[in-house]
Amino acid sequence: MTNAFVVGDEPTPRQVELYDMCMGALAAGESLLRSDVPAAQVDAAVRATSPRTGSSNTSPRTTGHELDLEHPEPPYLVPESIETLQAHDLVALEPGLYLPGVGGMRFERNYLITDRGHETLTRYQLALTPRADLPRETMGSSSR
Repeated sequence: MTNAFVVGDEPTPRQVELYDMCMGALAAGESLLRSDVPAAQVDAAVRATSPRTGSSNTSPRTTGHELDLEHPEPPYLVPESIETLQAHDLVALEPGLYLPGVGGMRFERNYLITDRGHETLTRYQLALTPRADLPRETMGSSSR
């Protein structure tokens, strides 16, 4: 499971904007999570929110995948996927944005695909939590 945090006191306005985009991407993907939906269609819905960042290379290679014994497993939520979601699939939806000078963030929720839609299995809060207890110099570069 993936969440993000801010090194320092509070997120910058740009970090909050990117967080909001990630949450929008997550909601767009969630709206399609049900049996018989092509994995590429879910991926496209998630990626459709990225162009608003002003960068052409902000999305990770995958926006999600099956949860099973190996990591990751199909169906892969990628543009070239030929797989279709099926009832009883356990999938992770994990949109992320990565921008130089701003930072990177990725948020994940896990789901059980059902005949009627999906059941959200992840119950923790997704948020940009400030972590003033972490020294900036250990993070490689400033997040501000």
